[in-house]
Parts: sequence; structure tokens; C-alpha cells
Amino acid sequence: MFDGIIPLIIALLAVGVVLYLSYLFSRYLAIGAAKINKSKYIKIIDRIVLGQDRMILIALIGAKYYLIGSSAQSIQILTELDEKAMAEISFSEKTGESVVFKDRLKGMLAKK
Repeated sequence: MFDGIIPLIIALLAVGVVLYLSYLFSRYLAIGAAKINKSKYIKIIDRIVLGQDRMILIALIGAKYYLIGSSAQSIQILTELDEKAMAEISFSEKTGESVVFKDRLKGMLAKK
């Protein structure tokens, strides 16, 4: 009567162990990838996704801020942002979005 249950329990335990080990391994890989992607001199401050493969980023490279446009085909520096512009950007705690950044972006695009 118990002849078929014992192998079933062993198989279920083996599947559980394999799932747990794959979870630990994926966490190890994620930590390693985060260390590789961490940059000492370049930081992405903010990003706005415009489409499936298009976005606008604010990047801090060294001590300068840049507005960068990115798509699947190219990456372009749109403009260099001065310290005054970056100091004026304030983030709304409720939405997590930059209200002033939207206004600045509209103004910069209107100039071009």
C-alpha cells in the first residue's frame, strides 16, 4: 500500500530542493549583475520612457549632467544641463515624477 507513496514523496522533495537551489542561484546571479552594472563615474539620475524602445535620460557623468535621448538605433546627447537647472528639479512624493522636469523638457524641445 505504501510502496508507491514513498517514491512520490522523495520525488516531491527532490523537486522542492531543485527549485530552492535554482532560486538561490538566480539571486547570486542578480547580485553579480548589479555589481557589474554599477558605475563609478556615470549615474542615471532620471528616465522617462517615451515608447517601447525610446527614452530620455538625465545622466550624471563626472560632475556634469546631460540630457540623453535613447532609441534602439542610436543614443544622442541632446543637451548639457547646468547645475542651476538640476537644483530646480523637485520630485513630487505622491507621484514620484518631476513636475519641473516636464516643464524644462517642454521648454528645451520648444527651443529646438
